[in-house]
Amino acid sequence: MINHLKNILFFYSSFSGKSGRIEFGIYFMIYSILQIIMINLYSRINLDNEEILNLFYVDLILLLQFIPMQAVTTRRLRDLNINTTLIIINFIPIISLIFKIYLAVAKPKPSLDHSDLYKR
Repeated sequence: MINHLKNILFFYSSFSGKSGRIEFGIYFMIYSILQIIMINLYSRINLDNEEILNLFYVDLILLLQFIPMQAVTTRRLRDLNINTTLIIINFIPIISLIFKIYLAVAKPKPSLDHSDLYKR
């Protein structure tokens, strides 16, 4: 568990390597909580008074979560041996949620690399 938290803190913007289900699940949980906060702030925006700052906070949260979520999604796709160009699905609103849930629960496929058979 400590290794997963260390990976989250130090490799939040790294697109290389692989990410397991637990690490992706933690990112997805944080992402979901931030999305709820953003929706709440966005619903309270009032352009006539100081509530306009909520728009700034929404944009700030969006910027802070964008790169880490894209990075962990790319690493998770690599862990599942799926083509990483499917990261484009993250930009389709409803489908991206279903895609992230799939990535959180999917088990890695066995590698097609047969190099371990020749190590005898």
